[in-house]
Amino acid sequence: MIALIAEIKGKISSTGSNLSERLEDKLTGDFFGALRYIPFNKATKNILLNTNILREDFSYVLEVINALDIDYWDSNIRFWPYDSLGELDVLLEFEDIIIGIEVKLYSGLSSNDDVDNSDCDCVMESNHQLSRESRILKKKIAGTNKSALLIFIAPEYTCYPICKEAYERNIIEDNVILGYLSWEEILVALEKIVNTEKLNKYEELIIKDFIVLLKRKGLERFKSFDFECQNINRELWFQFNTKKNIDIDFISFNQDITMEGYYEFR
Repeated sequence: MIALIAEIKGKISSTGSNLSERLEDKLTGDFFGALRYIPFNKATKNILLNTNILREDFSYVLEVINALDIDYWDSNIRFWPYDSLGELDVLLEFEDIIIGIEVKLYSGLSSNDDVDNSDCDCVMESNHQLSRESRILKKKIAGTNKSALLIFIAPEYTCYPICKEAYERNIIEDNVILGYLSWEEILVALEKIVNTEKLNKYEELIIKDFIVLLKRKGLERFKSFDFECQNINRELWFQFNTKKNIDIDFISFNQDITMEGYYEFR
């Protein structure tokens, strides 16, 4: 199953020679491709419900997702569907909602510009990747009563800032809801699914494999300090001191530096 979807869709060459350049596509295909083997209600729905919505009055979209009652859902998912405006990584289409997903791991957005509609009545179209993808979703819900949700998945340190900037620049289509979901949150959701959902041994194996994979990629949240002491009083507060930075003056250092040499500074 490794890289199966990405290779089928032409994102990875038949020889795998461009695999290092397509880590995000491989992860997208592996992750969402594997989730298709598990009933939607058992895993994917629980993951999507962790999406953070930037506008609180749009949080109703999570209720729409929660109301979905689907078992087999392979017919509801498409990978990298073509559009002249760009390519969403994953497109989920249901009776009441369309969800577009953009996945990032190590790279940034594929396109951006300086368009900012935050302080003007006019709405200029932006080349920002999420802006273009919101226009794709707008076209797909035209003439329907469906909700449209665009989810940006990325590591936690980039996930929120990128979405916040796009939202504040007012470059996302009005009738498209923007949300973000970090890989770290997905990992927490997967661990919860293993502990709370009634999975058969095959479904549990798939989920546990992805828990190991995300941890191996360093996408695990910091949980706690490892203290040697026990029974810490919750009413106390603690202060942690670190060593001060040391300034080293290389200008007055009058010795020649040789490769692989050893130097001690006091």
